[in-house]
Amino acid sequence: MFVRTFLFAVLAIGTLSAAPLEVWIMPNGANPQGMLEQRLALFEKETGLKTKVVVLDWGEAWSTITHTLEGKAEAPAVLQLGTTWVSYFASRGQLASLDPILNKIQPERFVKASWNTTGTDGDPSIYSVPWFIDVRALLANKAILKLAGISAEDVATYEGFCKSLKKINDAKILRKDGSKVKAYAFPGKSDWNIPHNFAPWIWSAGGSFVLKDEKGKWHSNLMDPQTITGIASYLNFILDSLVNKTSLRDNTAQVVQRFNSGEVAFILNTTELVAQTRYKAAEGGLASSQISADGIEMMQVPMGKAGSICFIGGSNLAIPRSKANDPNAAKLLRFLLRDDNLDAYTKQIGFLPPVKEVLEDWAKDSAYQILISLLDNGKNYPNIPEWTLIEGTLVNLFSDIWSMLDIGGLYSEEAVYSTLLTYNQKINDILHAPTGSSPPLRLDEFLKIWNAATELLPTQISSGENSSASPAEDSGNFHKIGISIFVFLLAVFSSFIFTYMRKR
Repeated sequence: MFVRTFLFAVLAIGTLSAAPLEVWIMPNGANPQGMLEQRLALFEKETGLKTKVVVLDWGEAWSTITHTLEGKAEAPAVLQLGTTWVSYFASRGQLASLDPILNKIQPERFVKASWNTTGTDGDPSIYSVPWFIDVRALLANKAILKLAGISAEDVATYEGFCKSLKKINDAKILRKDGSKVKAYAFPGKSDWNIPHNFAPWIWSAGGSFVLKDEKGKWHSNLMDPQTITGIASYLNFILDSLVNKTSLRDNTAQVVQRFNSGEVAFILNTTELVAQTRYKAAEGGLASSQISADGIEMMQVPMGKAGSICFIGGSNLAIPRSKANDPNAAKLLRFLLRDDNLDAYTKQIGFLPPVKEVLEDWAKDSAYQILISLLDNGKNYPNIPEWTLIEGTLVNLFSDIWSMLDIGGLYSEEAVYSTLLTYNQKINDILHAPTGSSPPLRLDEFLKIWNAATELLPTQISSGENSSASPAEDSGNFHKIGISIFVFLLAVFSSFIFTYMRKR
């Protein structure tokens, strides 16, 4: 009896003194830490193991995780990784293979679109498991659409969407403060979401950022005719004055704020806003906002020649390689992936759960029906280690193009062509693509494709949003080109310095 009591006491003391199992997450949605701590309280009750939630800001998460997985700091038991980060860390041997516990995780539970993000190209092993899905859909202000007489069917195609934007701009709908409602807005220069915003238009046109050849080698696909068509269709919102170019000076947070305040009818964004309208401001929600009063309607990305293909991202959970043999880390991971925990956490943050059975229950909510249906045709970025570098290159590419449109006198089709050629080579260099793997178009070939994609529709001419400048204004702008070029070059130089210092 004495021995048993002594051993029990030693075990209890060891449990109390053991370091808690840490879970590293990023700030997703409204109060993600609070919800996760609630769920982990159940884990502690069930197992007797202590846990701790550590929240990393998205801006510092990459460097902190990189530093830790390189063995320079104590790693957590489980950590959140953006879906595009998994391949990078897995390829460096810094994540534990989850193959030994796949039978307990049950991959068949997960939707295909999310399970596609669990490893790295060319390696059959699984290094992460989906935690939540980020589906980028078209978000619309219900009240504004009702005033303008526009339905989801009206914006189902690219041409219909353009007509609807013009209709809203021409309607001159006023807000309570007397300001005019804008039809559409999206973030511009240097915003990290830029590739995510371009992707649906490019994919729906049949293009892609990169492509794998028949020999399994990846190369840039920027100069593909369908990719160019997709890029042109997105720029067309500015070129046709359907979107005010001042939007290009805003980041994602500013654009979302304009939508939340009822200033903008449409944005293409994450779906967490729907959940946020169901929480009070004290809980990190938007229940008292204008968009909550007006209502949000989810819509598919307007169809292009290849259909309607939305961006699918999100985050996965992984175990660091240093914790590969820790049974408690695996136990914690399996707990977080349990249906009840996935349901509770995703309902809190507003992103979709990755498992089929939970999604069936979510589909009963009309606000999420359209999102769930989009999963079948959605697309992920490729699982290649170089993607993080490519994504940063795409941010710089599209920022340069937006700068041309924002600064008077700099935009021309030839300038866009030259810029695409430059970044096409940069992406090929990152991928170590074989020479000649993606031969660029000649200028005359490019212009033919570009002009066809940016041809003004009769219904889009003279849009009320921001009509084209008169010849006199164009002449005045011409004389400002010298100053504009100086400002542009200064901006590019500043961007280079910022990027260099960030990498340092």
